[in-house]
Order: sequence, then C-alpha cells, then structure tokens
Amino acid sequence: MKTAVLVDGYNVIHSSSRLKKLLKRSKYQAQEELVRLVSNYCCLEGVEGYVVFDAYRRPYLDAEEEASSKLKVIFTGKGETADSYIERFVSQYRSCYNYIYVITSDYSQGMTVVDEKILVLSPENFLKEIESCQKALRESCLFSSPGSHPKVSDYLRNEVRKKLEKIRKE
Repeated sequence: MKTAVLVDGYNVIHSSSRLKKLLKRSKYQAQEELVRLVSNYCCLEGVEGYVVFDAYRRPYLDAEEEASSKLKVIFTGKGETADSYIERFVSQYRSCYNYIYVITSDYSQGMTVVDEKILVLSPENFLKEIESCQKALRESCLFSSPGSHPKVSDYLRNEVRKKLEKIRKE
C-alpha cells in the first residue's frame, strides 16, 4: 500500500510549543528539527513524506531537497503557499497513492476524510502520532539491547552460579 504524508511545515511548527521555541531562536533550526521528526516517522512507517515550506511573500525560487530516502523537503516558489502546493500535489498524484495524509490545521481540527484516499490530520494529532511511533521504537530497542537479553546465569541454580562465580574470580 503506497502512502504519502504531506506536511504543511510552518503550520506544524506553529502547533508545537517546542518547535515554536526553536523558531524564535532560528527558523533554520525549527525547520531542521521538523524535518528530522518527519523523516524518522516516514522511515518507521514506510511511507513517503513531503514537508512543504511556503515562500509566500518571499523572493525565493522554488526548491526541492531530498532529506532521506523517504522524505523530500519542498520550498514553494515566490507567491505560492504551502496550501496551494499541497492541493496541486494531491490533484496531480492522487492516482499514484492508495492514501494521502495531509497534515495541516487549515482544513480542520482533527481528522477529516476528504474522500476515500485523502485524509486530513491536524498538526497536533500528527505530532502525537510521531511521539507514539518514537515511544514504540524506544520500547522495542529496550528489548533488543545487549543488556536486556537473558544470560546463561539466569537459568542456573543458585549453588552452580556461586561455584562458577568463584572460579571466575580465581
């Protein structure tokens, strides 16, 4: 099942207190942190991601960067908003994907089904989904770390374990 996640970058940044704090320090740091979060999410979920930052009222040319094998970062052209880019993307590529998730607060509060393939998710809910994925990954890493596997000594009787410990110390 091929799935795309389209993220309105500044919309999500302004929905996160942590990312907003970074934005006050540096727009670049806030963008980088959002890209890192979405990239990790896309890799964990096996979906294609697009983070769109608009250049509306800015003289920049449009640009696209590949942040990872699963994520592209798009900077829209002069006068184009992230919303208009996302709408155009959905219109052009809807037949290429089984599902397209649009992450923005411009359409709704919460999840809305635009049609059977296009789903709109609020930035707050998307950030919760990212946190949930990160938590699941941390928990799975706990069980796969070297210290978490049972040791042979865990299966030995107490007296045998003590004898082996004594031999080891000699």
